[in-house]
Amino acid sequence: MDFDWAVRYSEVHKVCVLFERVELRNPKRWQYRSLHGYIQEGPQCGLVALAILIEEPTKDKVKEIFEVAKAKCFTYNGEMFSVLQMAELVSGFMPNHIIELFEGCLNCDRIKQWLLKGAALLVPYDTNKDNSPGFHNGHKAHWCVISGAIETDDNFFVIARHGKARNLAIWNINDLADSNQQLFDFSPDRKLQDLEYRLPEGGIAGPLGLNNKCILIYQKNV
Repeated sequence: MDFDWAVRYSEVHKVCVLFERVELRNPKRWQYRSLHGYIQEGPQCGLVALAILIEEPTKDKVKEIFEVAKAKCFTYNGEMFSVLQMAELVSGFMPNHIIELFEGCLNCDRIKQWLLKGAALLVPYDTNKDNSPGFHNGHKAHWCVISGAIETDDNFFVIARHGKARNLAIWNINDLADSNQQLFDFSPDRKLQDLEYRLPEGGIAGPLGLNNKCILIYQKNV
């Protein structure tokens, strides 16, 4: 099975071939920025997603990001349950980029066009056991970085990395958008853990939280 368009990026080609993604064989348009994966330690998915995005996915860089976030009173253990605070954190580490808080459905022309121009997204979503976008009312909230997009005749896909897998993932943007729009409640299981989590005023569904929000990142000269 050929995916000639993806040969330049072995990690994308690998996923297309391994999972027989026939729907991606002949895309109309695509854009991708290669990023290295990194496995998170503890509840640091947002910090790891940022480290991946700035192309420094190392233990030292994640620790540095954590110390900044903790000093700003954004987190206790690395958790980031506020898109607003996450955007501020990103701004400090990416001063040559425009950092924009986006609220609304990801499956829209504006987001698609920006991704095809080379922009990136940091997106909170609920993760299934296989790390794909799921629907758990926010109980499995997780962060991913989107650094690519694939447009076919029938669908639009995003290329993602996150802190729970070394391989990248390719998801239908509809699935990610729907997952992002149902982040309503902090996980009861997390409430029972010994760790204390810092939640924004109004919770993850509130105006400072995660629900129906993401962060758009692009170069100032784009």
